[in-house]
Amino acid sequence: MMEEILTSTSMGISEFKQNPNAAVKDAHDLPFAVLTNNRPSFYVMSPRMFDYLTEKLWDAQMAPTILAEIKAHEDGSEPSIRVSLEELRRESRLVRPRISAKRKKSVAQTRSKRST
Repeated sequence: MMEEILTSTSMGISEFKQNPNAAVKDAHDLPFAVLTNNRPSFYVMSPRMFDYLTEKLWDAQMAPTILAEIKAHEDGSEPSIRVSLEELRRESRLVRPRISAKRKKSVAQTRSKRST
């Protein structure tokens, strides 16, 4: 019985078990199959790739809801509030994160080290 491998790269379980972190690093964020007896046993991906896929799944799941909301605002069944870009710019200047003096000093030290 043949099984399809759903990645372009794979490695044996023995090699994977020797150094899993190196295997993930060597894959450069691409998923790969781990084989046992030349059959896919499981797939591995980096945390970065997992975050990317999770974000894409969320986008796909939310798209119908977002499109329905847009349509409701366009046809007038949901009230909309008009806002200009200038108003958004003005508001964004008012809402600034507070940075402690200690954090500011740390950032300044890091910048001065980089410039030397």
